[in-house]
Amino acid sequence: MLDEIRTDIFERSVVVSTSRSKRPGAFIDKKHREKACPFCPGNEMKTEKTVFALPNEKQWKVRVFKNKFPVLHMRNFKLQEDDFFRKYTPCGAHEVLIETRKHDREYFSMKEKEITLILEAVKNRYTELMKIDDVNYVAIFKNKGIRAGASLPHPHMQIIAAPLFPQLISEEMQQSENYFKKEKKCGDCVMIREEMRDKKRIITHNKDWVAMCPFVSTWPYQATIVPRRHFSEVSEMSDDEMLNLAKIIKKVFHGYSKLFDDPPYNIMYHNFPSSDFWHFHIHIYPRLVTHAGFEFFGLNVVITSPEEAAQSLKSAMK
Repeated sequence: MLDEIRTDIFERSVVVSTSRSKRPGAFIDKKHREKACPFCPGNEMKTEKTVFALPNEKQWKVRVFKNKFPVLHMRNFKLQEDDFFRKYTPCGAHEVLIETRKHDREYFSMKEKEITLILEAVKNRYTELMKIDDVNYVAIFKNKGIRAGASLPHPHMQIIAAPLFPQLISEEMQQSENYFKKEKKCGDCVMIREEMRDKKRIITHNKDWVAMCPFVSTWPYQATIVPRRHFSEVSEMSDDEMLNLAKIIKKVFHGYSKLFDDPPYNIMYHNFPSSDFWHFHIHIYPRLVTHAGFEFFGLNVVITSPEEAAQSLKSAMK
């Protein structure tokens, strides 16, 4: 079967990517990881060619290359079949961002400058991938741990450039736009002001960013990091904002590591087209529980309140 993007009459979309079944499906045995891990220094020939590196390709601290088992591929976006169901070419790009040379290094043990370097690479790749014809959305995310969907343990992120807006992002965009049209102000900007006044769900903050457990959390100890300044996409971050975001990330993951001994997690960067009503933010989902049947109806049950989670994380960071 050829890879393809499918859309049905209800405008629900899915990517069929059979090549993904060939990717590594389990963590590497610790006894052999130094030789086997394709993301460690010295094993660059085991991956695709470097497309971006900081500070440079030979002495890289952060490295980006094309995913060997991509969800989407570089080709023109066009309709392949148009009967009752629609099929499109899987246009786009899929890159892997190696966050550090060190196999076991995590955010809580990194220096702020190391995390800032990762953010610089994220900003660069987002900016460059958005220039590709037919690309309308660039998804930036990290899966850490086998329970969170990671197939290799070396710290890395994935970046996927797609011709379609993911359904969750489309819904979030519509909700934000609706609020702006009704209230004449950005909903996230209002939320930040209210959360900072209430303080019950605030984990930590600095002059540029606020980290909180959302009032409506879908996972226990879920965190959202939001910029105080209104902007819509990661490419708009200033150098100072990247450094201060690195400080927030380090503190939040220090809390997670103390509470849960370095848990598996997912991080999602929510980018939007630049506007007055779409506000960039980052979601962190520690995978502490498994969603069961009821959650598939779209109504999640959270066993720890956001207020309790925020206070626990705040205490753990001290």
